[in-house]
Amino acid sequence: MSNIPELSIILVSYNTAKLIITALQSVYDQTQKTHFEIIVVDNASQDDSLKVIAQAFPQVKLIDSGANLGFAGGVQIGVKNSQGKYILLLNPDTKIVDHAIDKLMAFAKQHPRNGIWSGVTLNNDLSLNSQHAWSKPNISNLLFSATGLSKAFSHTCLFNNANYGCWKRDSIKEVDIVSGCFFLTTRELWDEIGGLDPQFFMYAEEADFCLKAAKLGYRPIVNPDARIIHHGGASHARFSGKMIKLMKGKIELTYRHVQGWRQPIHKGLLFLYVWNKYFIHKLFKPNSEAAREWQTVYNQRSDWMRGYR
Repeated sequence: MSNIPELSIILVSYNTAKLIITALQSVYDQTQKTHFEIIVVDNASQDDSLKVIAQAFPQVKLIDSGANLGFAGGVQIGVKNSQGKYILLLNPDTKIVDHAIDKLMAFAKQHPRNGIWSGVTLNNDLSLNSQHAWSKPNISNLLFSATGLSKAFSHTCLFNNANYGCWKRDSIKEVDIVSGCFFLTTRELWDEIGGLDPQFFMYAEEADFCLKAAKLGYRPIVNPDARIIHHGGASHARFSGKMIKLMKGKIELTYRHVQGWRQPIHKGLLFLYVWNKYFIHKLFKPNSEAAREWQTVYNQRSDWMRGYR
């Protein structure tokens, strides 16, 4: 067997010491058929992540970035220091179950023309978490989201096509965008696109990659048999911090992938989504923590409406 790994698994750590140990252990426990390496890039964590990872997994290639470069920036460093023909992005707040990486690698070789492969995410109680694949943004999807119809009719593909609401996650499906928490591609495609754009500090960088890949003739595809647990949001202490970055990413995605007269409509509907959340919480739960968090997001609209510009 060649010493060069077939697969490079890239994780970006930021104050996730406890969770990333579980993630790494699950990779080693559950991956037997794939020759892999693991690269962890630590984005200047304030906890003891570097020490904990080095002691528990000396075989991991551990890189101290020296600064918080965001997810995309950290991933770019990791990939530059990797060797595999395939690249798997994996969040530190995940857990591999039932040989998911082996299954996804086998699936990728069966569907080589897709170029990007992913699986299904589960919550901690093993219930389905549908936030792993999306359709590309369009006016109707954004309208249904902004008005709450996508949530009210979440299991329909008419009102929740953005999240493929009528797909039960029990069949193979080509999608527009897959989550960066469990994201497999080839080094060839990675290099052709240039990887993740570090201008996206966090969120929407994988969407940008997928939409660029689509222009080259590729289409992400999901294997329902490759399932992982994803805790979600581990790097954020507050909901508002996560949401502001998420909205920045969505606005930046609009600038890059929406053309002509549609662009201001997309931006307006994204603003309406936040305004509705803020107004409803202020009206019905004025003293709640959620109301305060949505007010913070709304108050910073002049920042996130610019995207990463």
